[in-house]
Amino acid sequence: MKRRIRPPAMVREHSPDRWRRGTCWLWCGRDDLAVQWLGTVEHGPVRVPLTAYRECTHLLTERVHAVAPASTPPTENA
Repeated sequence: MKRRIRPPAMVREHSPDRWRRGTCWLWCGRDDLAVQWLGTVEHGPVRVPLTAYRECTHLLTERVHAVAPASTPPTENA
């Protein structure tokens, strides 16, 4: 029987379909705007939520699709 892995608290608190006021960690770097949780960033023992503004999220999506081969199947987490 497979045991379900419980995501860390920061993941449970930052649902990918929820927009919150915060800081964009991607290109614009602006504060106090609607951002979406994209995942976590780890550096050594430090783990923080990665959030991004709508326009930066769209830019990231475009860049991913521009470099991904058309035959690449999506993963479970996509």
